[in-house]
Amino acid sequence: MGAYQEAMAYALRLLAGRAYSEGRLREKLSARFPEEAVVEVLERLKAMGYLDDRAFARAFVDTHRKYGPLKLKALLLARGVPEEVAEEAVGEASLEDALKVLLRYPHRKDKAKAVRFLLGRGFPLGVALEAYRLAQEEEKG
Repeated sequence: MGAYQEAMAYALRLLAGRAYSEGRLREKLSARFPEEAVVEVLERLKAMGYLDDRAFARAFVDTHRKYGPLKLKALLLARGVPEEVAEEAVGEASLEDALKVLLRYPHRKDKAKAVRFLLGRGFPLGVALEAYRLAQEEEKG
């Protein structure tokens, strides 16, 4: 079997297990196969619709809603997603998302802990402060 066929079989085995970004799949394939075979396999997989960074990024963001946009973007970049695709998938920080996360946090009455918690989850400071204020209003009213 040639390098292309072996690389394609390996790539399909990987993709059968879970989704990969093009960058991460390129890393995996490049470790085992020649560059020409890797490029050819990646082009073929994209043409077949098996490799789509935008779809990967959207699905990743949907399954990791407990994180804010800053953390999500960092996680996507670490997984080999191009920066512009990561920014597009993450979008803007949603105050609603921050509030949902905060309302599940047990120490939400302590402002410093609550805001630090949201900052650690990747929400911007302004969104974290506003979510804390809304959570306090919701508990009072």
